[in-house]
Amino acid sequence: MRYILLVLLVLIILMILFIATILLIIQHYGKKYIIDDLSILAKLDSVIVLGAGVRPDGNPCDLLADRIKIGVEVYLNNKCDNILLTGEEKDETYNEVLVMKRWIKKNYEEIDTDVILLDGLGLCTYDSMYRARYIFNINSAIISTNRYHLPRAIYIARRLGIKAYGIPSDLRPYDRMKKYRRREMLAQIKDFLLVNIKK
Repeated sequence: MRYILLVLLVLIILMILFIATILLIIQHYGKKYIIDDLSILAKLDSVIVLGAGVRPDGNPCDLLADRIKIGVEVYLNNKCDNILLTGEEKDETYNEVLVMKRWIKKNYEEIDTDVILLDGLGLCTYDSMYRARYIFNINSAIISTNRYHLPRAIYIARRLGIKAYGIPSDLRPYDRMKKYRRREMLAQIKDFLLVNIKK
């Protein structure tokens, strides 16, 4: 019995070390490519704007609106050729990418809709980056999302072969951020395994 308990304890310690290592790898790797000053960045293929919640009235939530705004500013600063909007296109009643496109058209009339690419099958960060690389043939990009989310998004993108950078979209405080940060830790473990095993 003592031997079994010892083995279990060792396994638990190894699992904790394994998880901690994954989190450290993603954080350390991703942070190297977070850009706060666009002027130091060469022109890239695309700015990838990652989806988030849509309100019942059909408008993007604050968190999503700021991701879109920062993504559009990247494009307007002549840092990319197009804008890839990625998120969930469930049905006529819930379509993140269409809401994102409409928000751009409403707030930035100078942007030609031809440069806006829509990916309604970006159901998670891994799917969004995988499809950006292999469906939309994006080789280089800057990712617009929240700072807590950027290390994972960048790590996935670069492991899939995209020369990726990230720009934080945090323009104000947001609701439920503690929940998002807790969920992010689980997502980092999942996506680390996906991108290094499935790829």
